[in-house]
Amino acid sequence: MIDILSPQIKTFYRKRRFHTHTCVCVCVCVCSVAPQMALSHNEYTVIVDNPVLMTCEVTGTPAPQVTWTNHGQDVLADLKDDTTFHILANGALRIDRVTTEDSGMYECIASNVAGNASMAVTLTVHGTCSTLISL
Repeated sequence: MIDILSPQIKTFYRKRRFHTHTCVCVCVCVCSVAPQMALSHNEYTVIVDNPVLMTCEVTGTPAPQVTWTNHGQDVLADLKDDTTFHILANGALRIDRVTTEDSGMYECIASNVAGNASMAVTLTVHGTCSTLISL
């Protein structure tokens, strides 16, 4: 236990340990900090069938839990095991193969015991271009 104490507390402990009573005062401060989001891209444009990585850089104490929504619904809520949506450890949302249906407004939401923060992100998916040649 003594090894994890600050030098001031160790000194206090050492000075007092030779007396008939031993006193050790330990002050522990547990601080919570609400999530805060770093400025990042809020618009992404990608061509259908390509991947996209939408960032959501968040800080806070304790580490915030990050979720992503699309039209108010959790993007992972109704997906199967073969999903192309992934929330990465750094909070980013990766879509492996976008479809035109993936276009729209997304929201990154970070939460911890101290509060919440959110950021809106727009994803635009363009279809493939095909050239029609008339003979």
